[in-house]
Amino acid sequence: MQLEQSFTLPFARAVVWPAFADEPMLVACMPGAALQGAPRPAEQGADIDLLFTVKLGPITGAFLGSGAVRRDDAAWCGTFSGSGADRKSGSRAKGEASFALIELNAASTRVDVKVDYSLTGPLAQFSRGAIVKELAAALTCDFAANLRERIEASPLMSAAAATEPVPLAPTKARTEAHVEAAPLDAGRLFWRILWSRISGWFGRAHP
Repeated sequence: MQLEQSFTLPFARAVVWPAFADEPMLVACMPGAALQGAPRPAEQGADIDLLFTVKLGPITGAFLGSGAVRRDDAAWCGTFSGSGADRKSGSRAKGEASFALIELNAASTRVDVKVDYSLTGPLAQFSRGAIVKELAAALTCDFAANLRERIEASPLMSAAAATEPVPLAPTKARTEAHVEAAPLDAGRLFWRILWSRISGWFGRAHP
């Protein structure tokens, strides 16, 4: 399945780009995701071990796997690819996400994300239908909000007028053998989407 999402950050591209070179920060911004040890430096990026936990009603899936982050500094873009498996259900996930930073003006950057993924096993039944795209949009919104907060709190804000990317202060990576984040509650996102639909319908029906 392929998904496309975009979000805008109120910062210059030179301020946003270094955040995409900070793997611990990016993972911390993603609901349900947690690094399993420190990133391993690689050419134009890093290799990481990752745990992604998602709650689907009474079912909780924990996908443990590995991934690779690669960046093209000259083109302001990159990719994240990875795969993982949930031992309890026997489900497996594999995918690649590409990201590109588009400079809208001196103080605004759009981030375009394209995701191509596959999910097999018992949990695959939850990856069908248009609702998945709406869940992805809600997840992207949460990620963007978390990323914005992290950038605002970083020393980079004092260099917002810089024309060249300035390295972020390294984020401390947790190196325990097995670290879990609070699971992504897909049910909560579903009800948030449903309420938004109901509110929109009610507003159109009763202007």
